[in-house]
Amino acid sequence: MPTYLVERYWPGVTRKRLFEALERGRRVMEQMCREGTHVRSISCTFIPNEEVVFSVYAGPSASAVRQLSERADIPVSRIVEAIAIANG
Repeated sequence: MPTYLVERYWPGVTRKRLFEALERGRRVMEQMCREGTHVRSISCTFIPNEEVVFSVYAGPSASAVRQLSERADIPVSRIVEAIAIANG
């Protein structure tokens, strides 16, 4: 399954707001899975001083990843196909 990097320029994001959004995203992933679209969260990196969040997802398409973010009300600046490599 392809992986996608989601860049989120998110003015005003805090750790609390991010964790709330990640929980919404988890619920939406479960709903989408029941609907037949499987998207899986791989990682999330928060850079507080830049108000930026980078997320990596595995899913069938960039469109499915965008749909997840929109349904979870999480901002998206751009989505690009990427190769996620785990070290160790």
